[in-house]
Amino acid sequence: MDTTAQHLAVIQTLFDEAERRGILLWLESGWAIDARLGKITREHEDIDIAFARDKEDAYRELIKTLGFNQHEEMDYGFLSWRESILLDSEPCFKVNDEYSFENFPPGSCPLLKEGVIEGYSVRCLSWEAMYFEFLGYIDEIPQEQWRNKDFQSLQIIEAHLDEVKKQALKDLYTRTA
Repeated sequence: MDTTAQHLAVIQTLFDEAERRGILLWLESGWAIDARLGKITREHEDIDIAFARDKEDAYRELIKTLGFNQHEEMDYGFLSWRESILLDSEPCFKVNDEYSFENFPPGSCPLLKEGVIEGYSVRCLSWEAMYFEFLGYIDEIPQEQWRNKDFQSLQIIEAHLDEVKKQALKDLYTRTA
């Protein structure tokens, strides 16, 4: 089984089991872009997941039952491996009636399943949240160090936001950074 097929199987199993257990999950980054586009655009190195912070213990138990037994704590969340498959997980927080990340724009983690991968509906970060996250990436990593996929991802994200929205997100980032 190739990497993409392995990732698809993990995503579907993880999201199905999370739903069964009442754990909210969202795809982030590359897989979120693909889900919002409704097509797979490239091979992915990992699966980036946002999980509801109020269900962190249940989420950690879930991934353990799926064989993700090797973990590394990070300042933003944690990494988990099952053989060559990497889950990059970070918590989002309940704010009023929605979930988001600290200082991110409202609607960052929509409750509706707004993405589709190979016919499978999933929750994924909003285009605004992905752009906002890229603003931090732009700040932290010189573009000379970017990979081709980073430029491609930013280009796809920007194509889904008008100039007014991008400027508002830049202003929000400047105020909160």
